[in-house]
Amino acid sequence: MREITFFEAESDILKYINEFNLIVAKNKKDKEQSILIQLQNLINEYLSNGKTELLKKLKDTDVLLDLKNKFKSDFSEKVLHALINIKPGELTTYSELAEKINSKAYRAVGGVLKNNPLPLIIPCHRVIKKDGKIGGFMGKMNKEWQIQLKRSLLEIEGNVISD
Repeated sequence: MREITFFEAESDILKYINEFNLIVAKNKKDKEQSILIQLQNLINEYLSNGKTELLKKLKDTDVLLDLKNKFKSDFSEKVLHALINIKPGELTTYSELAEKINSKAYRAVGGVLKNNPLPLIIPCHRVIKKDGKIGGFMGKMNKEWQIQLKRSLLEIEGNVISD
């Protein structure tokens, strides 16, 4: 099994937490520890079978996501909801995603996805370029590393994309 890392370096984790204003609890209470274990189990399930719909499964746990706070505009909410309907193993393009929300602003769709703070849970890795190439992923990080991560997630779901 291939090792998958979601951050190129440990320092990237702190940058990511700060950039998206994520909160990390130092003293985990029993409830918080339970939530972390639930989330870890779901991610492991996804990584082992590639079919788990994480966002849907999270609804059955104690994990609460405040997506309205992260996706504030009507446009970004529409992009989010269209993306959530792309199932594991399915692919779409930026322009197809724009069409699904009755827009031609495929670059703006890419902008919304670039700012996705939960790229495994909100599956922006399922969006590829119109020419069939992988394209970017997770915004500002090392491009080669992010494309390899995106390729790995797609392979877990049964898609092989060659660039």
